[in-house]
Amino acid sequence: MMRMQRVSPTRKAAILVLALLFSAPGRLLAGEGSAPIVPQAADAAKKESLFEKVLQLNLVQEPELDLPQARAAFNALMDRARAALAKAATPEEKIAALNETLLSGRSVSYLSNMYWRDASLAAALLRKQANCLGTSTLYVVAGEALGLPVKLVIVPGHAFARWDDGVARINIETTAEGRAIPDENYLRRTNATEEDIEKLGWGKSLDADRFYAELLLVAAQHRRSENKIEAAVDLMEQAEKLAPGRSDVALQRCELMADLTNRRDEAARQIARLAASPAVPPSVRTGALTYLAGDAAARGDHEAERRILLVAFKHAPKSAQSHVLQQLAFCHRALKDWRGARRYMELAVALEDEENKPVYAGALYNLAILQKNDGQLGDALKSIRKALTLNPESWNLKMIEAGYMVLNCERDAGITKFEKIEAPRVDVEFYEIMRTWFFAVSKQREKFYVQFERALSLAAGTHIFEWIDQDVDLDVYRNEAEFKALVAKHRARLFGKEGEKNGATSK
Repeated sequence: MMRMQRVSPTRKAAILVLALLFSAPGRLLAGEGSAPIVPQAADAAKKESLFEKVLQLNLVQEPELDLPQARAAFNALMDRARAALAKAATPEEKIAALNETLLSGRSVSYLSNMYWRDASLAAALLRKQANCLGTSTLYVVAGEALGLPVKLVIVPGHAFARWDDGVARINIETTAEGRAIPDENYLRRTNATEEDIEKLGWGKSLDADRFYAELLLVAAQHRRSENKIEAAVDLMEQAEKLAPGRSDVALQRCELMADLTNRRDEAARQIARLAASPAVPPSVRTGALTYLAGDAAARGDHEAERRILLVAFKHAPKSAQSHVLQQLAFCHRALKDWRGARRYMELAVALEDEENKPVYAGALYNLAILQKNDGQLGDALKSIRKALTLNPESWNLKMIEAGYMVLNCERDAGITKFEKIEAPRVDVEFYEIMRTWFFAVSKQREKFYVQFERALSLAAGTHIFEWIDQDVDLDVYRNEAEFKALVAKHRARLFGKEGEKNGATSK
């Protein structure tokens, strides 16, 4: 089975970045339905209200969204807000009126089981269940419609709103009915470094352009998860124009570029330069290094992957340490060090915040894989079922539970559970790989090969080769001619001649 993560570039780039890092000066080393909607160009969109721009962008995630219904709901909500604000004089009184109108008075609740659904404007406006970005987005567009100085604020893994008129500066925690929480609480909780805070704008009040840029980035990642790479790059480039100078966005764009035909080497060179640049903050350097480590893994060079990951861990801020440890865990899995892999993953889980339920559930999913590899199938099932209590809508948790039930001598029940799983709207590659894994683990040979070819054909990135190299559940097929031929064909497609020559075909 495949872990929940994202990585890739080239062996040459991995070697280059290691050389750059180890020879660098001390200051560097320290430390669906309708046609796709294309958002309007920034100049043309200025004529629209912020609400209308965001509503149109929402169609990327939800092309079935009823626009007239959303507009009517928003207009009615703004009428109620104006009435509530009529008697409010101070910023505190106005925020209280908005909190009642937008949040508590409508019984809006927190939900973050599916990011594409729960992070949207429609989630907060129509469904009244949303995550921090969804409720903060509603607050910001309402502020613009009402002529109030409400801004979006981003910190690692979280978004909130802020009243910021240049004099009064009051945070609005939209997941807690608009309660005011001090800046230092947010930044302390996220373990952000001063360099990341300064260079990436964490904790700052975003103007309308930078607010919209954040939503464009979300839409770009949605398109990537649908395997619509060119559309994702277009959205990413729009975001960069609105929020220039962001090295984290540059890294995301390079990652997308790597999945475009014939641009993998170009992307790798740019990512290597980012990793070695003294100008980038720790989180971006760490992200670039883990990306390069992932490419070494995709090429079967797990010793190089491990060396790069150890450098990444040296530079990682605390907010990124769990991610690096998880990648190290799966590197050790590829090296057949089952106990070491599980131990690394246990450390990663210990660093995660149990209150961040979707993220913690994802870490438990990865832990279950490594517990199973270490001969602890019972503990793996316990981890999966604990994760399902945190995120009961997770298709991949249901999939891995079904497969492990088959391994646990519950074949019929496992297959029945598998057959009830609905395809997700996003995670296209991940879903097809997991279906392939299930047919492998349940020893349905004919279905396995049909699905294996499908998963390989749909892959835009190289992470699939990490899975092929690591997963012991593929060992029953690994030495068969049909298996080897499919891997070689798609390795050549995704890596080109260099990948065909240098790439491993799994152990």
